[in-house]
Formats: sequence, C-alpha cells, structure tokens
Amino acid sequence: MLLDDERYAEVIAYGKEAVTKIGENKFEEGFVLAEQGWNAFPESGTKWNQGYNYAKSFFKHAIGNRDMVIAKSWLDRMIENNDELHLFDSEVEHMKAKYEFELGSLDEAFELWKNLLKQKGVGNRYFQSDDPKYKEFYQSRK
Repeated sequence: MLLDDERYAEVIAYGKEAVTKIGENKFEEGFVLAEQGWNAFPESGTKWNQGYNYAKSFFKHAIGNRDMVIAKSWLDRMIENNDELHLFDSEVEHMKAKYEFELGSLDEAFELWKNLLKQKGVGNRYFQSDDPKYKEFYQSRK
C-alpha cells in the first residue's frame, strides 16, 4: 500500500530532519527524529511500500556510523516490512549479510551472500552500488 501524499510528506519531513542531524554528527537526535518519522506511518511502517525504503535509509546511516544496535532495529523493520509485502526479498538478504559482516560474523555474512548469489537473476547486482569491501570479502572466500 502507498501512503497518501499528505501523510508521506509528514514522514519525509521527519526523515529529512533526521538526516540533517546525523550529517551534523548529532546521531542521537537524528535517530530520535527517524523514530518519530517511522511512528508517523499509520499503524506501522511495515504495512506501507514507503516504509521499506525509509527503514533502509536509516539502516545505512546506522551501519555507516557503526551503531549496530540501531542498525539491527532498522534491519528488523526492513525484514518485517518485506515479510508483509514481499517487494525486496533478495535485497533484504544482502542487507542481512552486510549487517553480519559489520558485526564481524564473517562466516554468516559469506553464507548469506553465497545463498543470495545462487538465486536466479540476482548475480552481483547488490555489490555494484555498495561499498567495494563487501564484494572483495565475498570474492576472497568463494
């Protein structure tokens, strides 16, 4: 389902302000605003198409700031949204692998990527627009 423009604008306003705060290294303030944006979705962001990308954005910010607790909460939201809508099954697997890699669970990360790349039509596409360290790691293990 898609949010109406008015409600989506409210969510995005929180998201933009959160990104600004994160960019100013005010991480706690930024992630509090991100939470407020998530809570602005009716019922839950897990039921809305836009919820996945919203969660993905803050997952990436948390990974970039090495805050694995916050990253896990946003990853869980991505997974819950995908379980509800099934729009991004293979991308969720890539994000899980990134999370495990950043945690230092390298065997788990490798297995997730190995299984992902076995899927028909996936190939290396998720590595193409991501930090090269993930692809380099995967290739060093296969």
